[in-house]
Amino acid sequence: MISPKKHPLRRPDEVNPGQTLDLYDAKIVTNISGRTSMTRKRLANGRETRAFLDAALDLTTELFTPALSEQLLDADEEDARPVMSYLSRRKVLAKARKNCGDDFPLSENMMRHRWTSHGDFLADFVSYALADKHWSLQVALSQHAKDLLTTDGNFPQAVHRVAYEDLKLVLELPAFRFQLLAVATAQADSASAQALARMYTNLSQVWMTLYTSVFDHFGLSFRPGVTMEDFNILLQAMAEGLGLRLISGVDESLLDHEKRTSLLGTAALSLFLSLVDPGDGLTLEQAAEAAMGQRRTK
Repeated sequence: MISPKKHPLRRPDEVNPGQTLDLYDAKIVTNISGRTSMTRKRLANGRETRAFLDAALDLTTELFTPALSEQLLDADEEDARPVMSYLSRRKVLAKARKNCGDDFPLSENMMRHRWTSHGDFLADFVSYALADKHWSLQVALSQHAKDLLTTDGNFPQAVHRVAYEDLKLVLELPAFRFQLLAVATAQADSASAQALARMYTNLSQVWMTLYTSVFDHFGLSFRPGVTMEDFNILLQAMAEGLGLRLISGVDESLLDHEKRTSLLGTAALSLFLSLVDPGDGLTLEQAAEAAMGQRRTK
C-alpha cells in the first residue's frame, strides 16, 4: 500500500473548458483580419467566429462517422488543403447556420470579413481543434485527479480509472482524430506544426501538474537519471499509440468498460514501478542488471 504524506493535498486547479478563454490572447486564433489588434481581438472572440470554428469541429466528427463521411469528401474550395477538403467554406457555413438556427443569422460575408482567405480559416481551425483536445483533457483530469490524491488503499484502481477516462476520450473527441490529420500535414504546413507544438506543450503542463501533485503527496521520487518530463513523454506516447489502435477498430482488449480499466492503465503502472525509486537508489539500468543477475545465479 502507498501511504500518503500527512500534509494538505495539492491538486490541479479547476480548469476552464475554453468557452471563456480569450482566443486572441491565447494565440489560438491568429489569422483573423482587422486593422488594429483591438479589432482582431474583438473578432477573434466574437460569437460568429466560435460558431464557424465549432461548425468545423462538428464536421470533423462527421468525417469519422462512416454514415456521414462520404458526402464530406468532395473538394469544392480552391485554397483548401487536400486533407481538409471536407472543411470547405460552403460546408462550414452550412453547418454553422444549422447549429445556430434562424435567430442567429450567419453569412459568407461574415466569414470572409474574419478570414481573408479560406487558408487563414483552416490555419486557425487547426489551432482551435487541437486546443479543444487540451481543454477536454483538462476537464476530464480535474474530475478524476482527486481519485489519485485521496486514495487510501487502492492506488492501482485509481490509476486505471484515470487512464481509462483518458483513453476513452479518444473515441469521444473529434480533436484527437483531427490530431492525426494535423500530424500528417505538419511537415508541409507551418501552421499545423506550430499548433501541434503548442498542443503538446499545453498537454504536458496539464499532465505534469497532476504527476507532480501525486509525487509530492506520496513522497515519491524517480530513479537517478529519470525526470518528470521523461515520464510524461513516455506515458503520452503510449496513450497516443494505444489511442491509434483503438480508433483503428482492431480486435484487441484495449478498454474494459465493465471494470473501467484499460491497457493504458497497465502500461502506466508498469512504467510507474520501473521508474520510481523504491529506495535502493539504483538507476533503471542498474536495477535491470541486478534483477537479471539474481536470475542468473539461480
